[in-house]
Order: sequence, then C-alpha cells, then structure tokens
Amino acid sequence: MKILIVEDDQVIREGVSEYLKEFRYSVEEAADGKEALEKFDSSIDLVILDIQIPYINGLDVLKEIRKKSELPILILTAFSDEEYKIDAFTNLADGYIEKPFSLPLLKVRVDSLIKKYSGSAEKFEYNDTEVNFTSYTAKLRGKEVDMNAKELEILKYLLENQGQALTRSQIIDNVWKETDEIPFDRVIDVYIKELRKKLELDCIVTIRNVGYKLERK
Repeated sequence: MKILIVEDDQVIREGVSEYLKEFRYSVEEAADGKEALEKFDSSIDLVILDIQIPYINGLDVLKEIRKKSELPILILTAFSDEEYKIDAFTNLADGYIEKPFSLPLLKVRVDSLIKKYSGSAEKFEYNDTEVNFTSYTAKLRGKEVDMNAKELEILKYLLENQGQALTRSQIIDNVWKETDEIPFDRVIDVYIKELRKKLELDCIVTIRNVGYKLERK
C-alpha cells in the first residue's frame, strides 16, 4: 500500500514516514500543497493530509483530490476549532487526528481505512483498464474484454490484499469454493498470465518462490 504524507513540519513528516515504512507501507512525502498535487496519482492508496501547509492549504488539496478520486484521506490538524472539522468532512475527508498524536494511534487509523476501502472494492481502475466486480465486466481502453469469472475473482482477491505477497495456495483457498473442483496450484499461473495479457496489468508482480502480489506502479 502506498501512502502520501503531506506535512510541512519535517520532523513530523519524516517521523510518520519512517514509522509506517516499518510496517511495509510504501511512502511518498510532500512538504506543501503544490508538491502534494504534483505527487498525487493513481498509485496512491491513502493520503495523510495536514491542513496548515504552504502554497495550497490542506482543505483545497482535499477538494482537488476529490475531483478525481474517492481514496481515503486522513486529516491532520492542530486545531480544535469545529469549523475546520466541518469543512474537512463537507469536502469528504474520512477522518481527522489532532496534533499532537501518537504514531501507534495513527497507524491504527491508517490500517482501518485501508482495510475498509480495499476490502469492499467493487471496482478497479488501472491505467486503461476498468473492472466492475459486481457485473463481472472488464474494459481495456473503453472496449469490453471477455473475461473468465475466476480471473476476475483472483484479481479482486489480489486487490483486497494489495501490496501483500500471496501464495498460490492462499489464492486457491480464498477464491475456490468447497463445491468447486480444486485445481493444482500451478493453474494460478495460467490465470495470472491471462489477466496480464487481456487487461495489460503490469501491476501483478511475481514474487519468486512465493506467488504474486498486486502493486500499482
């Protein structure tokens, strides 16, 4: 999972960054609102956003991100003033933490938001690919692609565990039902090959001697 930390206080920013990296989160840092918008792209899974930052304030950064994405955004604020909180939630923030805060508490909030959003994913968008897991449909550059149901179920499982290396056995245990005929684990390689080919998904990475993981580039 990739997190964008937007905070002008270098000590706080680097402290949060190093702490989250210990738990295998990938981190991007921005010291002001302008840099935040420059670094924000489809590879980001969550934003930790301070309100009082130079050039473009945090609430305006929030508004700009919401024009293009519904990903989780956690607001950092030193203010107890309700107006800032109301403003943040009006612009669809997913929560706030007041400074000073503890790093373990921040991590709990981050873990919770990541789980909430990735665990309930019904759509997947990556580069020119669009997948709807409710209707079991997929498009590449706007054109429908004929997909096998198990291919999409594997993709969804990878998405729900984004950033984690999954073994072939884990994929089989979580995608195949008890009533299904259980395949040999190497069959997963065939499904992954088809997903990459049909939907041009270079975000499905092979982990040697382990299995696969989904990691947006």
